[in-house]
Amino acid sequence: MNQSLGIMTLTPQITNSYFLGIAKKSLSYPIDLYLFSPKGTSPLNETVDGFYFNKETQSWENEAFEIPEYIYDRTYYQKDIQSQQAKAVVQWLKNQRHIRFLGYGLPNKWHLYEKLKKTPISPYIPETYLVTDGNHLLNLLTEHKDIIIKPVDGAHGFAIYHLVESQGGIVVRTTKKEGIREQSFQRKEIFIKWVNRILLQHTFICQKRILNLTKENAPFDLRILLNKNASGEWREFQRAIRVGEQQAILTNISRGASYKSYSDWMTLHDSSWDYIEEELTDIMEEMPLLLEEHFSALFEIGVDIIIGEDQSLWILDMNSKPGHKVVDALGPEKLPSLYKAPLDYCEFLASQSLTSLRRGDF
Repeated sequence: MNQSLGIMTLTPQITNSYFLGIAKKSLSYPIDLYLFSPKGTSPLNETVDGFYFNKETQSWENEAFEIPEYIYDRTYYQKDIQSQQAKAVVQWLKNQRHIRFLGYGLPNKWHLYEKLKKTPISPYIPETYLVTDGNHLLNLLTEHKDIIIKPVDGAHGFAIYHLVESQGGIVVRTTKKEGIREQSFQRKEIFIKWVNRILLQHTFICQKRILNLTKENAPFDLRILLNKNASGEWREFQRAIRVGEQQAILTNISRGASYKSYSDWMTLHDSSWDYIEEELTDIMEEMPLLLEEHFSALFEIGVDIIIGEDQSLWILDMNSKPGHKVVDALGPEKLPSLYKAPLDYCEFLASQSLTSLRRGDF
C-alpha cells in the first residue's frame, strides 16, 4: 500500500519548481503526493482541500483528501490572524500520533541560543542578548559600538537593523525593497522612543556585528545545506559563499545577494583553509545531532556561518525550513538528488517503528 506524503505550505503554488521537482520524482516511488495549506485543513473531519499529484497526467489536481500520513512542512508564518490560525492547526497536526512530520522544526532564535550556549558548539555562537527595552539596547550599543538586532522569529532578512554609535549620534540602517534605508538619531531620548516602538512589533535579539567584508566592502558568509539521506543519516548536501551587495547589511538572496562557488572562493582568497575546513567538518557533524537531542526530529537545516577577519568561525543562523536556491544556483547536477531527498526520507520513516518521538512546538 502506498504511503501518503503532503507538502504543506501557507499558500500552495502548483508552479513551484521545487515542489514540481519532488512530484516528478515521486513517479518512481510508492508514495501518493499532495500539496496543501494548514488553512485548507479541517481538524474536525480530518480532511484537506488541496492538490493531488496525478501520476498519469503528471500534474497537480484540485482534490479533497484525508490528511496525509507524512507531512513535509514548508510553512512560513507572518504576523496576521490567518498565520496564527494556521499555526494552531499545525500544532494540532504535530500532536496527532498517526501523522508524522519529516521534521518538527526549531524554536525561535533566542530559545536556540539559550540551549546551544551550554553545548560543545557554544564557542562558535556569538554572544546574544534579548532586547528588553530602549535603554537596554542603548547600553548594549554603548558597550559594543557596532551591533545587529533581528527578530527572534524572523526569516529572509526581515526587520534586521545595523546600529552604529558615532560622534554625531546613532546611525540605524535597515534593508528595504528599494535598498538600504538609513536614519540618524542625535538625541538618545528619540532613539529610545524609536526602539520601544519597534519592540511593540517584534521581540529582538542583539549581537555584536562580526566584520566579514570583501575588498569591495560587501558582506559575505557561508551557507551550508544539510539534509538526511535514505538511511536517515545526516549529510552535507551543498555549501556556497553568499555575497551581499556593496555597503549592504545582509547576505540574503532575497535581498540582492548572490551565490559564489566555495572552492572558487578558496582559490581566490588567501586564508587558512585547511584549519577552517577541519573546524567546519567538526561543527557540521556535531550540530544536527545536538539540535535533535535538545529539540525535536529534523529533516534538513540551512546553516549560515561567518568567517571572521581573524579566520574565526561564527554560526549566525540555523533554519529548519531552508531555501534550496543554493543548489539551483551552484549544484544543478544535484537537483535530482535534492528532489528525491524528502521521498527517500519518507520511505525511511515508514520503515521505522518509532514509538516515542518529540514533536516540537512553537
